[in-house]
Amino acid sequence: MVTGELQRKWIIWRSAPWWPAILLVVVQTINGMWYMPQISFFPVYLHEQLGLPPAVIGGVVAGAQVSGMAMALLGGWVTGFLGSKWVLVCGLALSGLASLAFQIHTPWLVALLWFFGGAGLALITVGGASYLTRLSLRGALGMLAAIYALSMTVGGAIGTPISGVLIERRGFSAFGWVETALIALAALLAVFFMVYLRDRTPEPASLRVFWSGALSMVRRAKVRQLLGLRCLPTIFYGMLTVLIPLLIFDLSGSKVVVAAYATANLILASAAQLLAGRSADRWGARGPTLVAYACIILAGLGLTATVETVWGLFIFGVIGVAAAWSLSALMYVWVADGVSKPEHASSFGLLHAVWSLSMITGSLLGGLLVRTFPGLPFLVAGLLNIGSLFLVLAYYGRPAARNASP
Repeated sequence: MVTGELQRKWIIWRSAPWWPAILLVVVQTINGMWYMPQISFFPVYLHEQLGLPPAVIGGVVAGAQVSGMAMALLGGWVTGFLGSKWVLVCGLALSGLASLAFQIHTPWLVALLWFFGGAGLALITVGGASYLTRLSLRGALGMLAAIYALSMTVGGAIGTPISGVLIERRGFSAFGWVETALIALAALLAVFFMVYLRDRTPEPASLRVFWSGALSMVRRAKVRQLLGLRCLPTIFYGMLTVLIPLLIFDLSGSKVVVAAYATANLILASAAQLLAGRSADRWGARGPTLVAYACIILAGLGLTATVETVWGLFIFGVIGVAAAWSLSALMYVWVADGVSKPEHASSFGLLHAVWSLSMITGSLLGGLLVRTFPGLPFLVAGLLNIGSLFLVLAYYGRPAARNASP
């Protein structure tokens, strides 16, 4: 009788509308536990264990971003064949291959495995995002998107310090096996417990037809506006992530201050994501999006005016990061509001590719402009995001944008 009662409760849980969302968040939290430490310690592994110079390390990391961008562009086509759940599983499988790089000391083979990891991350991003926006939780997508985005951060906060201790005591090989085990756990949870949403296309299009459809998507004003909404704040965020810690350290000479800045970002930006998601559920995404872009513009102007002070870099840097994180959570609501469900996977693939290009652009542009005047990168990026306000008004300018056709 006890076994029968447990089976009955299990069936009830599996059929509950919130079950797929809970499993997705759990899987994404585990992903944060292996992914965040991986990107932090992989450059250290290349330098310490393989003796590679910084220029080569940068090339390996950039190569993974390029492979991820290419796979992201194919994400919609792959999702049509497999469905969002199985795209997520395939991404985890490729990431598992990348974790084997910590067992190998041949540079070209390590680089090859890492390129597979970049492609795997793109599939995880497209599959997870498409799965999220296809869940039928009315009036809760904004909050769910914020929790989904935050779960990666929570996983990283758990996994990174543990990984640091593990590497110190057991070395990179043990770290790599633990990474592999976490990826396997996430994949098994996805395979056996995540609900299949039946979002596979009955007759998947050929690759040629898919590219034709993708090009026609990009020609649509709504999609171009969506890509612009993703691009402009990411350029600003790419500058912040590279320049602010360096400028704070140059002025203060204290690693403690840099660590305090990183901690403040983690806490306040996470809170901002939750607030943005809740606001989007209650009042719609248009208002919170406009507020977040206004904060980015404010942060850009504030950083320009106070770039020679630690307090200015700290305060306005935190504001800028919090606004950028809020927009990353609101992105899921933008897609749900303005794109039909069959095109969600392709949209997220395009958005991930744009994110990769924009991060690279922000990092390189910031490094070039800062040589002229330290505040110039923030001024340029802040003013650039004025255009985002007009994109938001255009994107939500018509009622059809709020209720995408099924």
